[in-house]
Amino acid sequence: MNKKLVVGIVAIILVGGVLMLNNLIFGYRIDKENTDNIIMENNTVQLSSLTLRQKIAQMIMVRGDSKENLQLTDLNVGGVFLDRQESEGDYSELISKYQNSSRIKLLVSTDLEGAWNPFVKFKQFPKNEDIEGEEEAFQAGKEHGKLLKEMGFNMNFAPVSELEDEIYGGRAFSGDKEEIKGKLKRYIEGLQGSVFGVCKHYPGKGMIKNLHLEKDEQKIVKEDLELFEYCVENKITGIMVGHQVVEGEINSNGKPSSVSREVIETIPGDVLVISDEVNMQGLKNFYIFSKRKMYCDLINSGENLILDFSLDKKSAYKLILQLEQDVENGKIEEEKINESVKKILKLKGHEAV
Repeated sequence: MNKKLVVGIVAIILVGGVLMLNNLIFGYRIDKENTDNIIMENNTVQLSSLTLRQKIAQMIMVRGDSKENLQLTDLNVGGVFLDRQESEGDYSELISKYQNSSRIKLLVSTDLEGAWNPFVKFKQFPKNEDIEGEEEAFQAGKEHGKLLKEMGFNMNFAPVSELEDEIYGGRAFSGDKEEIKGKLKRYIEGLQGSVFGVCKHYPGKGMIKNLHLEKDEQKIVKEDLELFEYCVENKITGIMVGHQVVEGEINSNGKPSSVSREVIETIPGDVLVISDEVNMQGLKNFYIFSKRKMYCDLINSGENLILDFSLDKKSAYKLILQLEQDVENGKIEEEKINESVKKILKLKGHEAV
């Protein structure tokens, strides 16, 4: 046989073997998971009927703007984030597709919060810093919520509940502390008449440096915490925890706040705790070699919903398998997962028993 032909055949066999091994190890051939095991009667879900993989997936919100990511609903992810569609119709159509392909309905959110506007191509809104007075804040929240609900969203990552915005311009309300508190209260009232609101970035001073690009350390004072306490008093649904390392009134002990149990345990238990996006350098720089370890720390610290906008179906499947192993090996507290899924299901209109 021709020597070149033999070499070619061997190369083809080797490449095929590597691809097959990849599929076996990394789950690159992923069928839609059967959800018949999930027992749902009216609005009641039996938590014990969900597999561990399904419960882990419920804790993850992915970016959904790419239509290919519709496949992520095959894994029973808990939510999607959207901000890159062209029109109201595009958003409505895509959200409908996501919800129709999900056995447990999704949390669907965006960042309509006073700076960059995800709907700028068809709707204009003022920046938060330009909003004057409590009534104007109420109207802004009401208009935000109305538009979001009409398109199919059920959550908004707003309002920003901080005293300063040194990076983005426009996210924070203007005025002294009392004026900001008044605007927060009225904005929350307007927004949550239609969709869930989320105050961010706990515990404060999350916009002094750009945490998308670098790490940051900040000293937290009482005034920072008062804004979030006020949000909780006014029935905010969720609090997003930032990646800033903090000391002062709250100490994260050298870790980003988003993976600090010391920080997260100061948030009341009935509030949904949401991580800021985990691929930001403010967190990622602490986990250069192991996203898996990052997730262990996120879950064990008390995060309920984890925002990860880099995942596709393959990488999400691989990650969920790894986390399943970590639970079985005692590296992740399964009770933390159960607590989170109960809160998530409750927001989705289910009682978890």
